Amino acid sequence: MTYPSHWEADVLTADGARVHLRPITAADADRLTRFHATLSLRTRYRRYFNAMPYLSEQALFRFTNVDYHYRVALIVLVDDEIVAVGRYEGAAGSAEAEVAFVVADAYQGHGLGSVLLDHLAAAALECGITRFTATVLADNHGMLRVFTDAGYQVSSRFRGGEVDLWFEIADTQRIVAVRADRAARSAGRSQLTRRPDMPPSTARIEPVVEPDNGLAR
Repeated sequence: MTYPSHWEADVLTADGARVHLRPITAADADRLTRFHATLSLRTRYRRYFNAMPYLSEQALFRFTNVDYHYRVALIVLVDDEIVAVGRYEGAAGSAEAEVAFVVADAYQGHGLGSVLLDHLAAAALECGITRFTATVLADNHGMLRVFTDAGYQVSSRFRGGEVDLWFEIADTQRIVAVRADRAARSAGRSQLTRRPDMPPSTARIEPVVEPDNGLAR
């Protein structure tokens, strides 16, 4: 699949800062390396379930080379540097994919986990993915709320210190708004992704408590 430029979007953080969201490319390898180096030990652990002090060449290649269908990664950039990554990983022929996020420590609590989930879900539906799964550390309450606040019927199962989540991706108001903004952007009419309950003049992402964003795998 070719690079899906229509997935790009400009969004506002909770404090009004403008950031850019777009699909990852192989050319982002150095950016991803620098981003990973900024993450605290706790943030890395909550994303990978281990310390992951650095990204191996194999991991870096896998994370930056995606097919934009069964394997998708979206990045949020500030001053051309990555501050957040959301991705889903599925298998060819499957309608299910595992979703994961990591947000730079300095940008946690600004709603980026929620906006990444909205945009990943919209991309997934476009590609025929209809079900997301995730594994979250049980004490990562902020990330658990990202899922429950998104409007899905989320099922969960506790397993040791982890929580397994799964839900069908539905056309929530937020996903409909993402698609509408994409259509408007392609027509040259949209500058900012906004929540459906907010008029354009006050567009901003609601704050979401994300003390240490990250999911396993």
